[in-house]
Amino acid sequence: MVCLLVSAGVAYPGGHGGYGGHGGGHGGGYHHVPLPYRYSYGVSAKHTNFGQSEWGDGHGNVGGGYWVNLPDGRVQKVSYWAGKGGYFPVVSYAGHARYPAGKGHGGYGHHGHGHHG
Repeated sequence: MVCLLVSAGVAYPGGHGGYGGHGGGHGGGYHHVPLPYRYSYGVSAKHTNFGQSEWGDGHGNVGGGYWVNLPDGRVQKVSYWAGKGGYFPVVSYAGHARYPAGKGHGGYGHHGHGHHG
């Protein structure tokens, strides 16, 4: 199993700084303005293929998607949009599930031995 945690940060002028610091803020009346951003990445290594892309408009709205090749041969895709109104994902699958002969339809929470008893 491969796990990936991606954390992206945007530096804002002034303010309180990160990690508990107080940075070089300008004090009263200075407003933090989020900056627009865009990124994407992909990983392809033997049987591990996944990636993500995302954008932010600088006004609190973000959108993007990510994909991962599943062990059964399908590709799971998630497209999303998020803003003040919430998080709105759309999940889809491409391809057809394939299982090794004699292994059954294991899946999550199943033993996948191909027999019931």
